Amino acid sequence: MDSLNQIELQNIRHICGHGTNFCDKIAYYKTLTNDTKVTDALEQLCAELTNLKTELSNML
Repeated sequence: MDSLNQIELQNIRHICGHGTNFCDKIAYYKTLTNDTKVTDALEQLCAELTNLKTELSNML
């Protein structure tokens, strides 16, 4: 990852920021349903986004 230029680093930061925003929206959508399959899928999606953000941050 030593060869990333400034724009590429900015893109990674944007991905991390968007992931956080998505998790906030997912938390809201989970309040709209009582279906456990849907809430479980949304929780898994948010967990994967959080893992991606962590991995990207660790690579930098």
